[in-house]
This record gives sequence, C-alpha cells and structure tokens, in this order.
Amino acid sequence: MHANGNPVPLNTWMVVEPGAYGAMKILSTHATQTEAEAERDKRNRGISPKRYSAVMALQPVAERMAPLRN
Repeated sequence: MHANGNPVPLNTWMVVEPGAYGAMKILSTHATQTEAEAERDKRNRGISPKRYSAVMALQPVAERMAPLRN
C-alpha cells in the first residue's frame, strides 16, 4: 500500500516519491519502463539528491514473505 492506504497497482510502471516511514506516493503510472524513466528524469532534473524513482511493483512484499499456510 502506498501513503493514502490504497493498494499499489501491480505490473504497472510508476513514478513514486518517497514518504515518511517507508511510505511512497504514486505520482504517475505508465505503460512502459521508458515512459516511466523519462517522467522520473524530468521530475529529478535540477534537484540533488534525486528524489523520484521509476518502479514496478511485482507483488506485495508481505504476501511474498508470509509463511505458506496449509
């Protein structure tokens, strides 16, 4: 989940901004990695350190790390 409590879209490229306590704010979604990286670079232009990231959420970490239940 991101900062507002909604689920993160899976298998979608996103540009995100980090928040407090590991949260993130989704700023935009994109069909391709190239589009997301171009948007990230545009947002990061002229700032240091770089704040925005292009990411794809493949599956929620909690689901991946949870023990298997029989």
